[in-house]
Amino acid sequence: MNLFECIRLAFSSLIANKLRALLTMLGIIIGVSAVITITTLGSSLQKTLSASFDKMGMNYISMYVTQKDYEEENAYLTSDDAIKAEQMYGLVNEYPDRFAVVLNEDFGESEIINENNETIKNSLTGIADGYLDYASLKIVRGRNITQADCAGLKHTALVSDIFVGQYFNKNDNPIGQTLEFTMSDGVSQKFTIVGVYHYSMAMQGKFDPNTPEIEKVTPVYIPYDTAMSLKGMPANEQYWANMMIKPGYDFNESADILRSYFDELYSQNKYWRLEYYDPHNDFKIINTVLLVVTCVIAIIAMISLLVGGVGVMNIMLVSVTERTKEIGIRKALGAKNSNIRLQFVVESIIICLTGGVIGILIGVINGFIVKIAAELIIKYANQDIAEVLTLTVSPSIIAIMISVFFSMMIGIFFGYYPANKAAKMNPIDALRYD
Repeated sequence: MNLFECIRLAFSSLIANKLRALLTMLGIIIGVSAVITITTLGSSLQKTLSASFDKMGMNYISMYVTQKDYEEENAYLTSDDAIKAEQMYGLVNEYPDRFAVVLNEDFGESEIINENNETIKNSLTGIADGYLDYASLKIVRGRNITQADCAGLKHTALVSDIFVGQYFNKNDNPIGQTLEFTMSDGVSQKFTIVGVYHYSMAMQGKFDPNTPEIEKVTPVYIPYDTAMSLKGMPANEQYWANMMIKPGYDFNESADILRSYFDELYSQNKYWRLEYYDPHNDFKIINTVLLVVTCVIAIIAMISLLVGGVGVMNIMLVSVTERTKEIGIRKALGAKNSNIRLQFVVESIIICLTGGVIGILIGVINGFIVKIAAELIIKYANQDIAEVLTLTVSPSIIAIMISVFFSMMIGIFFGYYPANKAAKMNPIDALRYD
């Protein structure tokens, strides 16, 4: 009797006893589906967090000036120790598609009156060209603030889509319009609108539900250097700054390039150096915790597979008893002990593998059900989070492979004893069995 014949007989036996076979598989199905569901949710949560981190603009490196030797008493910060704008733009010019400068400075509260004599309050903020990516804001019309706007101290501005609805008529084109904003100190400043961005309540803050549309305060973004110049402050010197790493580039490789570039600039500084903060390190810690928790819960869930294996052994022992005469006839016709043993071990493996495959399918389906439920909860409970939250269902291929292998091993381990018992039967006693 070859292997294929054993497989055919195993399926024939399962089909002949459908209900018993299904109940036998139930422990395996529950165990495998629990493991796949847990690992799918863990893997999906990791990828969801990763995608959400990217959407939230976490691809940046923070730099700040810190003392080399804290015991040095003669170390005083001077303008020579600051991070210079030309240094940051020097890196951008060297890698124009990889990096962007992220700077922002609050300029102050302002207000402007529209054609309906309604007062619209705003907050003016100076930004560099990389700020919108850093803040995960999207341009819906026009363009972004550029390096040329900053270098030329231009009075250009980005306004929100909410502001456009507050100030302009429905068919008006805001791009190119010059508006005069009155600051809280009474001084007026004129800015020309070059772009409109989508106001993100998830990133910039929600409004009170009772706030009238005209009273919603949104930021107006102007060039960073312009804001610093109007405040009478040097725009070229920062002791803390961010550099954005643009999508499409390896983050770790880009971070190494950035560190090497600035470390070289500060290599000759006697007292001061740059310290770097990478938000991805926090993400790695979260990922590690999720991985550990997922593995621990999955291992606990796998205990149910052992319970299922005991059920398989029990049913196989019953099957051997029921088929005693069949075993006796096979042995009388010349079947070897190894043939009988292989027949029942294969049947046990088929039961466990079939249960494992069904469990895998149920586990993956459970993952998609959880995704649909989570999307509905987010939609009706906190819709603003949907802007930055990208739900992903990602079944773990490794967990699926391990589950299939483990199911087969359970079939062999718990099927061997009944199979061996069948193989050792005396054919004469087996034929006499009633």
